[in-house]
Amino acid sequence: MKHIFKILSGCLMAFALFASNALADGTNLSAAQAWSALTNFSLPTPPMDWQTNPPTEEQLAKFDDEQADQASALADRERDFYTRFPDDPNAPRTRTTEIQALQMAVHFGATNRLGDLNLRESAVIADTNAPVELRYELRIDQLGREQQASSASGEDKRAEMEKVGRALVKEFPNGPMGYELLLNVTAGSDLLKMHELAELMANSGGPPELTGFGKSLLNQLDVIGKPLPIEFTMADGSQINSTTLSNKVVLVDFWAAWCPICVQAMPGLKQLYDQYHTNGLEIVGINFDDDTNQAQQFIKEQDMPWPQYFGGFGPDNKFDREYGEALPYVWLVDKKGIVRDIHGRVDLEAKIAKLMAE
Repeated sequence: MKHIFKILSGCLMAFALFASNALADGTNLSAAQAWSALTNFSLPTPPMDWQTNPPTEEQLAKFDDEQADQASALADRERDFYTRFPDDPNAPRTRTTEIQALQMAVHFGATNRLGDLNLRESAVIADTNAPVELRYELRIDQLGREQQASSASGEDKRAEMEKVGRALVKEFPNGPMGYELLLNVTAGSDLLKMHELAELMANSGGPPELTGFGKSLLNQLDVIGKPLPIEFTMADGSQINSTTLSNKVVLVDFWAAWCPICVQAMPGLKQLYDQYHTNGLEIVGINFDDDTNQAQQFIKEQDMPWPQYFGGFGPDNKFDREYGEALPYVWLVDKKGIVRDIHGRVDLEAKIAKLMAE
């Protein structure tokens, strides 16, 4: 399957690229002729009979080598075009397709072209006149290769993820990828590291929808060691507050039915509720679904008997304004009503048992 995926990926990339005839010298062609040669060339595709007769490992390896060679030659022809005809209106396009060809060559195993690829990508990334979207995508590609290489050599994957996230947030504060990576890092970090990364995201200079990830995390960190700041009235008039939750260990689950991780975690929460509720565990759900009916239907299907707050997703939800942005997350509150942990998804049952024993 791995090789079939590579074959399909190669075909898709081949159709997206403009290429030059790798076997033609082309040095005597005019700009128009050279461009015509580029636009009329395509990279080789897998034999049709491979669809019914799977190729051998040797055939696949040979095909990969051929793709790498052709893509490498394609990159050279693209570079030849913009070098010989720098003022041609198609020259900027060939700079981009050269990088695409080099990416494909490296993908198929031409590691000898990795240096060229890094140089070309770095040149575009550093060019402030280039489209920011292109620079951003190339930097993600570049950092992704570096992360893979480091992980393959035994480097700590979480540390490498943090390194990439920091670089992207610093260099491209308007792009979401860096924030997403740093949020993943915080999920398994200690409080000091969480605070450090939250400050970085909150003060990145990016748009509010991205800096909000850091600000909401800082707000969550601020509740640790303080009374639970959650209280509301349920539809039936029941009150959820420090009084009604006193002398109980409370798990506060911030969730939504549209959040896959939230949904996956729900059977585990139900199991913990069934196991510990009679001994003093309470779960309080803070729901972020705009469609309350859909959320209630999900609650019914999953048999979730604990109290729920329905506030939707956005500024109208008072808890979203303070603590939202990135779901899911779980808080743990001790019997005195003090928030003890905002990392509740990690080692959850052990933490609950410890709080229950206090």
